[in-house]
Amino acid sequence: MNKFYRNMMIVTIFAAASLLVTLQFKSVGPDYSFITVKTMSDLQNAVKNEEEEILQLRSLIEIQEQKLRSYEDAIANEGSIQEVLIKDIEELKVYNGFYDLEGPGVMVLLSDSDRELYENEDPNNVIVHDLDVLRIMNDLKIAGAEALSINGQRVLNNSEIQCAGATITINQFTYAQPFVIKAIGNSDLLNAAIKAPSAYAWELKEIYGLRVESHVSERVRIPRYSGLRNLQYISAKDGE
Repeated sequence: MNKFYRNMMIVTIFAAASLLVTLQFKSVGPDYSFITVKTMSDLQNAVKNEEEEILQLRSLIEIQEQKLRSYEDAIANEGSIQEVLIKDIEELKVYNGFYDLEGPGVMVLLSDSDRELYENEDPNNVIVHDLDVLRIMNDLKIAGAEALSINGQRVLNNSEIQCAGATITINQFTYAQPFVIKAIGNSDLLNAAIKAPSAYAWELKEIYGLRVESHVSERVRIPRYSGLRNLQYISAKDGE
C-alpha cells in the first residue's frame, strides 16, 4: 500500500507541475486583443490624414523656397524686387477671393437620397450633412483644387459650413439642396476624387444611395468671395 500511495503522490506532483507550466505559458503569451473593423478603419484614416498633412507642409515649403529664389534672382540681376512683390500680391488676391475665377475643373451635385429606408435604418444615412460636404471638399483639395465654391459661394479658409435641418449655411448665406460644389484644377484628378472606388463621394452614392453627380468642364466659373472680411483680434507686428 505504501508503494501505491507513493506512486499516486508522484503522479499528482507531476500533474500539478504540468498545470503550473501551462498557466505560466498562457500568462506570458502574446495578447491577441480583438480589434474591430471600425477601429482599423479609424487608424487607417488617421495615418492617411497625417500623410496628407505632411504632403501639404512639403508643398508649402517648396512654394516658399521658390519665392525666396525669385527674390534672390531679382537682387542678383541688380533689379528691383518690386515687380516680384506685385506679382505675389496679385496671386494672394486670387487665392483669397478678390477676383472671379474661371478654368477647367468639375461640378459636383449632392443631394439627399430618395430611396426607402431599410428596416430599423437610421434616417441620417440618406441625408446630406455638413460633414459630407466638408469631406468631399477636402478630397477635392487633396486632388489639387485651386479654388472651390458651394452654391455660388466662394470657399476660403475662414468660410464656415454649418448644417441646419435640410439646409447648409455658407459664408452666412443659407442654401437648400441640391448642393453644387465647383472646383477648378486638373479635371481628371478632381473627377477621380469623386468617382474613384472607395472615395468618400463614391461611398455616399453606392453604399448609402445619396445622389452624387460629377461633371467635367473646361470652363468652371467661381465667383469672388462675398463674405465679411472684418479682422477684430489680429494685427500686423514687425519684429519681436
